[in-house]
Amino acid sequence: MLAHMECKGALENGTIMDFMSTTSDQKEEAELLLTYLNVTDLVTIMENLYRDGEVCAGEKNTITHDQEAQNNEERTDSLFLSGQETSLLSSVKYGTTKELLNFANQVSDATKHLHKCFQQECGIILNKMLTIRKGRYQTDTDVLLFPWKMTYKSMGSEFIPRGAFGKVHLAQDIETRKRMACKLIPVEHFKPADVEFQVQFQHENIAELYGIILSENMVHLYMEAGEGGSVLEKLESCGPLREFEIIWVTKHILKGLDFLHSKNVIHHDIKPSNIVFMSTKAVLVDFGLSIQMTGDLYLPKDLRGTEIYMSPEVVLCRGHSTKADIYSMGATIIHMQTGNPPWVKRYPRSAYPSYLYIIHKQAPPLEDIHEDCSPVMRDLLVSILDKNPNQRPTAAELLKHEALNPAPEDQPRCQSLDTALLERKRMLKKELELPENITDSSLYASEESELLRRQRSLSIDLGALAGYFNLVQGPPTVEYECQ
Repeated sequence: MLAHMECKGALENGTIMDFMSTTSDQKEEAELLLTYLNVTDLVTIMENLYRDGEVCAGEKNTITHDQEAQNNEERTDSLFLSGQETSLLSSVKYGTTKELLNFANQVSDATKHLHKCFQQECGIILNKMLTIRKGRYQTDTDVLLFPWKMTYKSMGSEFIPRGAFGKVHLAQDIETRKRMACKLIPVEHFKPADVEFQVQFQHENIAELYGIILSENMVHLYMEAGEGGSVLEKLESCGPLREFEIIWVTKHILKGLDFLHSKNVIHHDIKPSNIVFMSTKAVLVDFGLSIQMTGDLYLPKDLRGTEIYMSPEVVLCRGHSTKADIYSMGATIIHMQTGNPPWVKRYPRSAYPSYLYIIHKQAPPLEDIHEDCSPVMRDLLVSILDKNPNQRPTAAELLKHEALNPAPEDQPRCQSLDTALLERKRMLKKELELPENITDSSLYASEESELLRRQRSLSIDLGALAGYFNLVQGPPTVEYECQ
């Protein structure tokens, strides 16, 4: 009985405390509860139901659920404190693509602890041309980083290409002399999508990822180096590309897109700055906005991409597919033709800070196609830029288009680097009257004629950088086969 009275007192006290904190409507209910509640009967019922300290099933499930939630929360907050995570975040080692993806996820999840817990490098390397020493891969000791300077334009020692949240350096392994690109991303801006698609979907026209290193709160992404720079850098340096150069670039990028789209992956950011030149190919970079569709359409929660290259359906945010990349490729071709993105000539940036409404109302930008564009290339652009995504061809269909497969007599021939440089030397001497021993393309004057800018060959610059073969304009030969 005493126990019952104590229980009654405790229950009444608890109820009174609740009563003190309730609203006026709830107080009346609490008064009725205290008036008519028979605590003795309630305690008797409970003793009969739960003998020997048993816990009710509902309470047991609640406790278990709470413990699991707490355990999950603790695991998320401190991934590096248990099992496999410790080994991945403790040193640099060679690993598999699965281990690299696990490492990327752990870095993303444990970001708030990094400034306290990581005093040395850690990461996963996929390519053994990167030499790991004693679990470390340190800048200046194992790998050298250089500001990225292009040979065809003097940009100054401080020039470094930049992305949305990162900057890119040219890197070289000290022991193997392997040349790479190294993108530096502050750890608070890093997300697993920055590496996920490059690792999972490997293709010759997608920049290969060599490894990821975390050092001093900075994520280092080592990848295949595009020593020829990006299409955007080429456009800013040398002006618009000629049509055979555009064909060459477009075919390489469409091959990469055909592969991605076959995996239901949307790149979401096709533009000149994300197309990079290698010695013998062009590749896609920057997969931070990419997604893999699980159905026929991707329903976005926000805008993805660079607005001036966006398709109308992306602007609407009502769902889009891989055909959005095809439209962006068309806008990129216009940029390569004219030296300017679509829209900006007719609608200057100073007067139109946003082009979303213009794209929605006036797409496609057919008026921005270059006046010297060949009829077959114009036909290709009209089909690519169709406002109805269902009417646009796929990447595989575009690769068979007449515009991208000209007759051999209409194509340039391949020449060696020496021949290409000799042609460049003659062109320079004629246009700028430079001394015969000068062939460095960085000496082009800023006041050079537009004709000379148009005459420069994309491929000569690539050969000068890579030392292999070039595409340059010249009489065709029977042996030539377009890549």
